[in-house]
Amino acid sequence: MGLFCATALAGNGGRTIVYRWVDAQGIVHYSDQPHPNAQKLEISGAQTFSALPSATTPSPSTPADNQSSSPAYDSCAIAQPGDQQMLMNVYQATAVVQTSPGLRAGDQVHLFVDGKQIMGSGTSFTFPVVRGQHSVQAVVEDNAGQIVCETSSVTFFVHQPSVQNPHNPVHPH
Repeated sequence: MGLFCATALAGNGGRTIVYRWVDAQGIVHYSDQPHPNAQKLEISGAQTFSALPSATTPSPSTPADNQSSSPAYDSCAIAQPGDQQMLMNVYQATAVVQTSPGLRAGDQVHLFVDGKQIMGSGTSFTFPVVRGQHSVQAVVEDNAGQIVCETSSVTFFVHQPSVQNPHNPVHPH
């Protein structure tokens, strides 16, 4: 059966026919077999993507001898906040990224809090926070946009006064 399908696709220029229809309950169905009132769809070959080059693998446009003149980072880490740290009564937090050796000219640090990129530059970022659990992670990119170092994710917690607390500075009564 697999040989037949591969032959059928190869003989069809990598295209195949799929039938699409909606049943009485509004559920969309797809099949390789015709169905009454089905819409015939012609599908091209599968869409594929190439993987990005690894941070440890020199890209084809970067000669290997350039690598020795600008050494890779030995490490990078979130120095602040600490992993599992509780921040008490704060409405903004600061994350600090450390690299070893120090950040090279032209390289940029991108910080992600709860999966969303925080705008800023340098190695220190201040951002608003709400109560609860948060995660922070950073990547360092060289001037060509290649990731050259990536930190581990750090989890931190924010404790803020209840909105019903009369001493809450953000939500006074």
